[in-house]
Amino acid sequence: MDSKKNEIKSYLEDVLLASIANIASANIMVALLIRQDYVVNILFGICWSVPLSTPLRIRRLLAKIYEFGGVHSGAAVCSVLWFCLFTGLLTRDFVISSRKSGLPTKDSVVLTITYILLWTLITLTVTAYPRFRIWSHNTFENFHRWGGWFTLALFWVELIIFTILNKDTKPLGIMLVKFPAFWFLTISTVHAILPWIRLHKLHVIPEKLSNHAIRLHFKDKVPNYVGLRISDAPLKEWHSFACIPARDGCGGSLLISNAGDWTEKTVTDPKPYYWVKGVPSTGVLCMAQIFRSVIIITTGSGIGPCLAVIQDVPARGTKVRVIWSTPDPWHTYGDEICLAVQDVDKNAVIHDTRKYGRPDMVKMAYDMYKEGEAEAVFMISNPKMTKKLVYGLESRGVPAFGPIWDS
Repeated sequence: MDSKKNEIKSYLEDVLLASIANIASANIMVALLIRQDYVVNILFGICWSVPLSTPLRIRRLLAKIYEFGGVHSGAAVCSVLWFCLFTGLLTRDFVISSRKSGLPTKDSVVLTITYILLWTLITLTVTAYPRFRIWSHNTFENFHRWGGWFTLALFWVELIIFTILNKDTKPLGIMLVKFPAFWFLTISTVHAILPWIRLHKLHVIPEKLSNHAIRLHFKDKVPNYVGLRISDAPLKEWHSFACIPARDGCGGSLLISNAGDWTEKTVTDPKPYYWVKGVPSTGVLCMAQIFRSVIIITTGSGIGPCLAVIQDVPARGTKVRVIWSTPDPWHTYGDEICLAVQDVDKNAVIHDTRKYGRPDMVKMAYDMYKEGEAEAVFMISNPKMTKKLVYGLESRGVPAFGPIWDS
């Protein structure tokens, strides 16, 4: 009777461990999928397909789709917590088995891999903390990439070894496909590899606008409202820039200003080509098209992603007003960029901070919002200014949208 009870207990413990492993791997799959450009594009496409006749409250809620990064970080943290529980239970079983036999058990290999995996997952989580990302973004990016790949590989190793140690007379393949974790890991692995299959060179023609800014023209056709991640060293770092589609439909351009080591190098010494992977992705500004009238606020080279959107949303019926604050805009960014802004909004506020100083952007935006009876305000600026503008406007009851740099 005792032998039967022990068998049932052992079976239930194995089922519990397998279930927790399934939940952890499912969370990892969700964290990875929500960061895939094609998944993001589908989500944005669904949200911006609503007609302008949809109630304003619903459209304002749909415009928040750009906060999907919370799903990424939330699922990732949950996977770590579930894996901590998995590790604890596995450790307990290992200790009990070792005490009974007096010798190390065959599960020691699985336990070793589990602790390596747990350490890697915790390190990935810690280095993704916002303060650390800001302090050493390249370290975060490299560890996130290499650590993520290493984690997927270790999960596969652990799953296979765990199955071998617990399988009956059935073949390994038959046993593996019965685990939900096998399918979760398969989906995660496929989608981790997929963007790299599309890795290719994007040949560019540099147009130096000033010592502070450069425009990279390319002939590859791109859709409206998208951005590209480019790199000169694909295994090191990637940088996202909005595409400004050419008005003749042939190609487009990226506007880059000196805002760090990489951008300074690009402005000073542009390369004839850059690497691109995955597919062009959409961003927060594309949701401006679900409103009848919007205010677009930007500073500096933020006019690049704004132009990528504001030149095309009027065709859908959206009225656009623009506030652009930057030092010496005509000299820094050239006539073509400035005139393109005025083509969209002939009364655009192009504020030269070198001549007039820094304006009260919240007041300017609020006054324009009330005057024009706009439905929403969108902004593109640095993190500090964006947070200030969003808080300042939302505290006044104005629906304000801007990047949140959440993950």
